[in-house]
Amino acid sequence: MALLKKGKGKKVDHMKTCLRCMECGHEASLLVERKFVCPNCGGLYDVVHDLSSLDCKTFAGFARIFDERAMASHRESHDPRVTSGVWRFKELIMPYLPNNQIVTLGEGDVPIVPAGENLRNWIGGGLDLWLILEGMGPTGSFKDFGGTVMVSVAKAAGITNIGCASTGDTSAMAAAYAAAAGMGCVVILPKGKVTPAQLAQPLVYGAKVITLPGDFDICMKVVRELVAVGALFPANSLNPTRIEGHQATVFLTAQFFGWNLPDWFALPVGNGSNCSSVGKGIRTLYSIGYHRTKSRILGCQSMAARPLAESWLDAGESDATIDSWREEYRPMQVGETTATAARIGDPVSREKVMREILASNGAMVIADEPALNEAVSVCGRDGIFVCPQTGIALEGVRQAVKEGTIVEGSRVVVVSTANGLKFTESASDNPLGDIIEAPDCELSTVVKIMGL
Repeated sequence: MALLKKGKGKKVDHMKTCLRCMECGHEASLLVERKFVCPNCGGLYDVVHDLSSLDCKTFAGFARIFDERAMASHRESHDPRVTSGVWRFKELIMPYLPNNQIVTLGEGDVPIVPAGENLRNWIGGGLDLWLILEGMGPTGSFKDFGGTVMVSVAKAAGITNIGCASTGDTSAMAAAYAAAAGMGCVVILPKGKVTPAQLAQPLVYGAKVITLPGDFDICMKVVRELVAVGALFPANSLNPTRIEGHQATVFLTAQFFGWNLPDWFALPVGNGSNCSSVGKGIRTLYSIGYHRTKSRILGCQSMAARPLAESWLDAGESDATIDSWREEYRPMQVGETTATAARIGDPVSREKVMREILASNGAMVIADEPALNEAVSVCGRDGIFVCPQTGIALEGVRQAVKEGTIVEGSRVVVVSTANGLKFTESASDNPLGDIIEAPDCELSTVVKIMGL
């Protein structure tokens, strides 16, 4: 078995950025660590930056810099802090990484759009409802936000090969950014549980694709074993540099609303990286002096894969503590769902999800399968084709409105995690309208069907 080479890597000030165990506080080097599990307690790492040595010291100063970059011409610049909507916020994401180590595909410049009338009526509550369409990026999912940071740090660390387990979107991201960086990539997928579009992506990007006769949790178990023996550098959210990039969701949203956060971020929860990073992004803004508005996190899971949401309910919902939630948590054998990218029964980042839901005074809900598919169809009637995972979040918002968790008139931003075109099979199986097959090709027949 060929083990990973350490590599010399590029100099990043390890005293200003490090990995820190979220449980016991053990610290490790950002550029040396390869297993991403605390050797003392087995806890997950956070990336921690010392921002005190940056020239900018105030939130207003950071906001001014970020606004200037947003207004700069992409055509006239090759600076990733201008061309990437993630690296626009470099000082808050990976401040001491040299710019020449950044691997970017122009990710992060995604639309933030108001929900259409059909969706607003379906959800109810008179919400100021918006969607951030993160599926409009280079590989068609939110994973690009974290992928650019993860691969850039890997490049600086001298890594030449990366790999991941995936339900589809992570494999596409890892393969694309590895290709852009000139790295090798291996992806391990559950056989028959990834859509054809998602399977095609890593193949096009030149990755080695391995399918296993099991679900994602089995694939992730194999990846963790490979990481433990030094045979694989992980591109999954086990690697916390992914979380740093995903924070851009919060920064982009706040900037879009004139540096005001919404009342709620609503997200589907699969492996937990997105919920974890939105929470960290909110806390990062507070840490630099932001005090305007506060956001809460609504984590949403499908009935088929609900280990975190179910244990949240069992732990007492709003009365839950980290200890009571952990005590109630149980991995589950996942069921069938069209939301295949969130079909995960034992999320790697579960501890971080728990931390961020509690820190934001948030909540979790469970979406029924018919309702999440209906949400996709309703959204389509407004001209927006979202993925089934986004359907989980939309139905989650509707439930939270009915239960009074989200109050009338709240500003809610739903994180749409992937492009619906990756899931055309499930979408065509769940339309609100019918496909009418004409018996012949005569004009009169078509006119009759049209009702003219």
